[in-house]
Amino acid sequence: MHERSIQASYRVYDSISDMSAEDQELLTSARDSLSRSYAPYSNFQVAAAARMQGGEILVGTNQENAAYGQCLCAEQNVLANAGTNLFGEPVTALAVTARHSERKMDYPVTPCGACRQVMREHEDRNKHHIRVILQGESGEIFVFETVKDLLPLSFSSKDIL
Repeated sequence: MHERSIQASYRVYDSISDMSAEDQELLTSARDSLSRSYAPYSNFQVAAAARMQGGEILVGTNQENAAYGQCLCAEQNVLANAGTNLFGEPVTALAVTARHSERKMDYPVTPCGACRQVMREHEDRNKHHIRVILQGESGEIFVFETVKDLLPLSFSSKDIL
């Protein structure tokens, strides 16, 4: 038997003002989009903003449905938008934020497993790392240089092809 470990590195910022102007703009775009979320059942609003390689920023929000399995996550919405409308142009960074109507989200909210897989596939498809910026309504901000740090040992196209 051998024991192995997996480690992920990420940066932690105490304030948005400590970040680059580009990252501030991206996170602010996500925050400003929270009101477009449709979350009448969970009251948990999520917004994501993607910076494309050409500089354009796209946004997406979660869209709930009474049939919970049909809900759409913000991360998947914005990446579908990028893949459809700017096909072949890599996403260079993705900011995700959230708020809840009944409690303060003062910590970084991380993407669900399904979103991490979609993000990883998008990263592979465009052969470009996606920086991931995570924050709740306030508090610390986590920055990962690649989706692979959020989903180590992930399933990918190399497993199928």
